[in-house]
Amino acid sequence: MSATYVAGLIGALTPRDSGPRAQKMLVTDSAHVVVFEFDSGQELSDHAARHPVLIQVLAGAATLSAEGVDYELIPGALVHLGSMETHAVKAHTKTTLTVTMLLPREA
Repeated sequence: MSATYVAGLIGALTPRDSGPRAQKMLVTDSAHVVVFEFDSGQELSDHAARHPVLIQVLAGAATLSAEGVDYELIPGALVHLGSMETHAVKAHTKTTLTVTMLLPREA
């Protein structure tokens, strides 16, 4: 196994006027890491991921709503969602977050 290092995730993207911008920053056989860059007030409406995910804020502040519960996301917080759990995100400030899609191990 070898390590993969990705630097400069905070501010790597510029949000669009119409909403946050996202880009895959790391792709391996066990995980995909996507960075999202939001401007203050931008939202991602209800959606779901096919795989379990870990969501972590690197900079800024946002609220993640999932299954009727609101989670305040700030740097140092982490949320795990199972596959196909509906969720939405609203940024309160300029926010950078990562979504790590946890892929099944191949036998």
